[in-house]
Amino acid sequence: MGCSRDGRRRDRTRNTARGRPALKINALTQGDRALVYMERYVDENTRTYSPVASRNEAPQRYQPRSGPETFDLVTVSAPRARVSIFQADPVPSLLQHYVHPDEVLFAVHPDTWDDPDVEHIGEIRAFPRGETIQVAATASTRTVFATGSLGDVPRHFIKLHYPRNISRFNRRLRRKNICNSVAVTRDLADFRFEKFAYLPDVLGFTFGDEDTAWGYLVREAAPRPFRESAYLIPCFALYGCDLRNPADPPLLVQLIDRLGTDPESFVTEQIMAPIVECWSRVVRERGILLESHAQNTLLELDQNFIPARIVHRDFDVWVDPETRRRAGLDSPFWQVGIDSGRSTEQHYSLVYDHFIGREFLDYLLAVVHRFYGVREGSIRGRVKEVFHRSFSDSRNFFPPRTTFYFSNEPNREGEMTLVDTQQPPQWR
Repeated sequence: MGCSRDGRRRDRTRNTARGRPALKINALTQGDRALVYMERYVDENTRTYSPVASRNEAPQRYQPRSGPETFDLVTVSAPRARVSIFQADPVPSLLQHYVHPDEVLFAVHPDTWDDPDVEHIGEIRAFPRGETIQVAATASTRTVFATGSLGDVPRHFIKLHYPRNISRFNRRLRRKNICNSVAVTRDLADFRFEKFAYLPDVLGFTFGDEDTAWGYLVREAAPRPFRESAYLIPCFALYGCDLRNPADPPLLVQLIDRLGTDPESFVTEQIMAPIVECWSRVVRERGILLESHAQNTLLELDQNFIPARIVHRDFDVWVDPETRRRAGLDSPFWQVGIDSGRSTEQHYSLVYDHFIGREFLDYLLAVVHRFYGVREGSIRGRVKEVFHRSFSDSRNFFPPRTTFYFSNEPNREGEMTLVDTQQPPQWR
C-alpha cells in the first residue's frame, strides 16, 4: 500500500509488511548518501499546513528536489580583520579549514554571489578566490551539506545567507542570527537529557561587524553529546512520501513493520513523548524555545533501528529572558523577538501548538491512523499527559483556550504578525 494511496492497516503483528514493497529502511546503512537523499526527496505532502509553506524563489538548479545532485559554493580568502568570527567549540580540523592565521575562507551561495544588489558583494568579489566547496542542497534550500573530499575535516553542513523568499520568510543570515545560533549552541552544552542531542552550530562568520552584516554558519553533522550513533532520519521523512518511489510506505510505517511493534505505543513513546519532553525541559531549564518542528529535528536510531534520541538543529530561536533570570543564568544572546510586540503567551503558543503540534505531531498522527487505524484521541491524550508532566506550570506561559499563529499578511513594516486562531490547543 503506497504512500500516496488511501487506506488503513489494522494488523499489528510482525507480518504487517507482507504485500508491501521491500523495506527501503535498509538504505539507511548508506550513511550520508541516505541522509542527503531523505533531505532532498522524502518530503512529498509535508508542507500542507500553510498556503506559503512550499514557496521557494530559489532558481530550480539550487532547489533540493529539482536541482543537480551537487553544486559548488564560491569562496574567497577574506582578511581576518574584515570578518567577525563566532565559535562554539568546533572540532580543531574544522576550525583550521575555515580560519587561517591572516585570512578566513568566506563562503557565498552562487546565487547570492551573482546578485549585484546584495550588500557588500562588490567588496567580497574583490578578494582572491578560494577553492570551491562541493555541496548538496538540503530540505531548507539555503542549508547545504558539504559532499566533497576535505581530508580530515569532519562532515558538516553550511547555512548560508540567501536573500530569497523560501516559505514564509526571506532567508537572510544577519549578524544577529549568526550570533544567536552560536550562543545557543554553547548554552546547550550544559543541558543533559538522555533523549536529547543536537547538531552544533560551531562556527559563524560575518563580513563586517555592523548589525546588517551577513555571512554563514558551519554546523557539525555528528550529534552532541558524542556517542556512536548509527542512523539519522530527518523527522519530516518519517511521514513524507518519497518523490522518486511514491509506492513506498512512509518510513514511520517501515520502522513499525520492521520492529513488529505496536504502532500507537511506538509513535507515542519512542517519538512524540521524547520530542515533547526535550522541548519542555530545554525551555524550563534554559529558557530556550527550540523550534522543534519536523525540519529542525532528526530521529537517531541505533544499529537495530530502535529510536535512541531526538537530534535538534537550527538555533536562531527566541530566548525567554525571565526564565533564564529566575534560573540564575546569564543571557549571552542577541535577544531575537523580545521587543517584537508579541507576548510571551503568543511565542510559546506559536512554537509548541503550531511548529511542534500542528506542523509535526499532526502529521505523525495521520500516518498511524491511516495505516493502522489507531485512535487519534488516545494518542493525543497520552501526549498531553507527557506535556503536563514535563511542563507542570504551563498555564503561566500559554494562552488557556486558544492558539496563536502567523497572519497570512505581513504588517506595515513587513514583519509577520501573530493572530489569535480562536482554535483550542490539541496537544496540551
